[in-house]
Amino acid sequence: MIPFPTDGRLCIGGVEIAIHAPPHIRLRVENPFYQPFFHGCAETGEKNRVPIHLICEGLPDITHATKVFDTIDAWSLYHDESGFWLQSALAADRQPYWIARFKREATRADLYCRRIESDPGHEDAIQLPFSYPLDQLLLMYHLAARGGALVHAAGMIEAGKAYLFAGVSGAGKSTFSELLQAAGSERLLSDERVIVREIKNQVTAFGTPWPGTSAIAANDQAPLAGIFLLTQAVSNHIKKLEPVAAADRLLPMLSIPWYDPETAAGIIAFMRRVTRAAPVYEMCFRPDVSAVDYLLGFVNTHP
Repeated sequence: MIPFPTDGRLCIGGVEIAIHAPPHIRLRVENPFYQPFFHGCAETGEKNRVPIHLICEGLPDITHATKVFDTIDAWSLYHDESGFWLQSALAADRQPYWIARFKREATRADLYCRRIESDPGHEDAIQLPFSYPLDQLLLMYHLAARGGALVHAAGMIEAGKAYLFAGVSGAGKSTFSELLQAAGSERLLSDERVIVREIKNQVTAFGTPWPGTSAIAANDQAPLAGIFLLTQAVSNHIKKLEPVAAADRLLPMLSIPWYDPETAAGIIAFMRRVTRAAPVYEMCFRPDVSAVDYLLGFVNTHP
């Protein structure tokens, strides 16, 4: 068990999340991948902060709200005139574990939690509620309004530049990440999800605390220099794509709330800007060390 930092802050993708809890609440963390992100952002303005207010006074009644998305066994999303309501999976007593409320701009969230357990010293211990799906949904909305997106991609930093390896499930993100690890690559961002943001007219890629099967989750960042769409093959080959076609190919690899057309349109428009700013390639790769040699030779000759 990992204690949450006393200042209640963590930084993901250049966005500072500050959790404000009642004095008697002690937050705990079971997921070790969050630990490298346990600090505030070095430089962040008000537009890059998301305060989360933890309210331990019972769960609100949201039966009046309209359900817009449902995973059936994990969480559901509702909407009313006050914004979105995110409800966690139901407990054995048919009550959700927690309910969160936030607006489309995701500048703050109210998080209503149930009491999980009580310590002998009368201090309530609650597992960090800022975890899946609340973390990714809040950041998806926050970034969408400010030039950013969550991408299903592995990532590495080479010579101070970030390269992403995107693909749907089974395309080879984890396989390629393991090949990079075996080849001695030291600055890997993730093997599953990265954040891409436009900051001061520069597109930057960030690691996240949401790894895949290779368990790569680094709190690191670098300017984005290229995106490779992965396909496993019998030989290695890289072909550059036109920006418009590349943006369309990337759509299945983005976290997009299709139930919310306004936000979806913003994310799509942002990725079209990204594909104009950074080259996108189709990469067929052989799942062995030759793929890494081929990639490094390519990026070293295509700065």
